[in-house]
Amino acid sequence: MSANSIIKQLIKGSEGKFDQIILNTDNVNYFAENLSQAKIPALIINNHLPLGKGIDTVDIESLREKGVEYYPPGRTGMPALVTAEDGLSVPGGVVAADDKNLLELSVLGTHVVFLEKENMLSLLNEGTIELNTPDVVNIALKGETSQFVGGIDIALYLIKYFDLSKGSMLEFQGEGLSALPLNERFNLARTLIDLGYENLIFQVDEKVMAFLQDRTQNVGKYYFSDMKDSDNKTINIEVQKIHPMIAWKEKDEIKIGPLTDKDGVKVDLIFIGGDNACRFADIQEGLKLIRYRPLSDSVSGSILPGSQLVYGDLLDMGIAGILTEIGFDILPSSFLELLRENPDKGQMRLGTSLKIVYSGGMAANALSCFSAAMTGKITHPLELESILKHEEEHLHDH
Repeated sequence: MSANSIIKQLIKGSEGKFDQIILNTDNVNYFAENLSQAKIPALIINNHLPLGKGIDTVDIESLREKGVEYYPPGRTGMPALVTAEDGLSVPGGVVAADDKNLLELSVLGTHVVFLEKENMLSLLNEGTIELNTPDVVNIALKGETSQFVGGIDIALYLIKYFDLSKGSMLEFQGEGLSALPLNERFNLARTLIDLGYENLIFQVDEKVMAFLQDRTQNVGKYYFSDMKDSDNKTINIEVQKIHPMIAWKEKDEIKIGPLTDKDGVKVDLIFIGGDNACRFADIQEGLKLIRYRPLSDSVSGSILPGSQLVYGDLLDMGIAGILTEIGFDILPSSFLELLRENPDKGQMRLGTSLKIVYSGGMAANALSCFSAAMTGKITHPLELESILKHEEEHLHDH
């Protein structure tokens, strides 16, 4: 049975059945004052900077007594990543969240419903809530991406060249998706979410099952998407035709184009991670691209690991030390919110998050950001490869 068929059965003009509720720390006081008793398992993940900001211990204790679990600051990070790392999201599960960050869990085949705090309170107290059934669009990814293309590029390409309704459920499937690493699937989802496409579901395959194997004992409700089971609109994407893309803001409008549209544009500040391209694999691949070389003197670069666990892996593998040695700062993922709230109009920012774009900067995939960190300007990763290869050959000749 397909993912979209299960979703329709779950929410077709009736009350949704939720497995988990995840709450935003911004609304802790509201729920502490108004919640009677949580009728569905619920938890709060703290991702504020400084850690614990705005959290009253009295409110936390009140919520615990009412059945809401609190993840303390010591286990902090991007909520979607923390939830995935701890095996709280499974294929076919239905999660309600008052933080759009959690919509990313669709990559694991979880149907995530975003609710404003008033509707969330009703769901917590009553255990059910009425939902509408969205139209479903099947997006079939075919082939394999080229060496320097990832999920951010696929998302930007989709938005630029296809007419997608923000109200439709976008179901991703196909061998092109199966060939895409999990970190790039999360990058794809995150980019779409930040640009307003909030109804997503992804085909579940062996990579998803392997990721969940040691993280949860819960059983998923489906495995593969079935095209024969669907009469929905289908968009076929040949992913090998996609090139690195970039997004920027122009006269209060988000613009999207090939990375080469901004070739050579000077960059001052680079932020990799925060809520997109913030996983271990994203950072590891970037370091391989730049051959562990120092950043350009004209650039200030920062790495924002998505969770404490990602940062711990960077430490354990010695990568954190390499990053700082070549010129990167390592900052908490929650630092991204400060960037969004405080645009720097005097310097050009480049990052992997669309929040950078909304604050006046540009967004591209992690490899493109690492390339710019080497040259101080927008540079195609393939061009950087050529530059580094030429330098290595020159050194070898001497």
